[in-house]
Amino acid sequence: MKTPRSIRSASLPVLLASLLLAGGTAVAQTQMTPEQEKVYRDMIAASGANPDDVMGAKKQVDDSRKWTGGPIDYHAVGVYSGKPQITSDPGKGSGVADVTDQVILNFKWDLAASGLVGTPKIQNSKSALKNPRDLEPKCLPPVLKGEYEHADVLSVKYGLGGTLELDVRTTYPLVEVVQFCTGARKPIPGAAKTRRAELVVPSPVTFGMKLPASSKVTVSPDRKSLIYRDAGWTWTFTPKPRNV
Repeated sequence: MKTPRSIRSASLPVLLASLLLAGGTAVAQTQMTPEQEKVYRDMIAASGANPDDVMGAKKQVDDSRKWTGGPIDYHAVGVYSGKPQITSDPGKGSGVADVTDQVILNFKWDLAASGLVGTPKIQNSKSALKNPRDLEPKCLPPVLKGEYEHADVLSVKYGLGGTLELDVRTTYPLVEVVQFCTGARKPIPGAAKTRRAELVVPSPVTFGMKLPASSKVTVSPDRKSLIYRDAGWTWTFTPKPRNV
């Protein structure tokens, strides 16, 4: 039976939308001119569909192509700001300080396998410490007899569930703390302690998602980086598109 012209006209935008969403056609890969986009939006509206929904889906498909074809290069900058314990044995004598630190990681990530490729490059920075103090504000502050290093990343390897597994060393100097708030000072020996930490690698497909307010991951204002915050650290992940 011959299809009436009115039905064929109404079906055309739906067909075009399907082609766009399929992601494998020349139509989906072609950048439309403003005039072509207007005609296309009018056709979608005539079919009863929402032009913004269809064009938004097209944009997501176009954006996803940036990350296909092989491992993605990530540049990740981690910045710490917090008030950690600065003695090696808080049970024998404690103190805190305002500490900042920075770590830079460059690595390749296989998005399809959600795994690390090759050996990451690590760049550690010297910690900055100020305002050392006792947990009780009225007590005399501790005295550091060396440098405190909050986080030196020693190695990075693939962890569970699409994470990076980091071996992190914290170096504590000898610290003199007061006894009974104003009494004689006693030394707390220095030490180097290594711990294992997991770091979530946010996927670049997150750029096209609507994230809840409670999410630890946000998108940077320029929409080029993904920001992950946890335990005093702010990690800025900048993936490099493969196909642009």
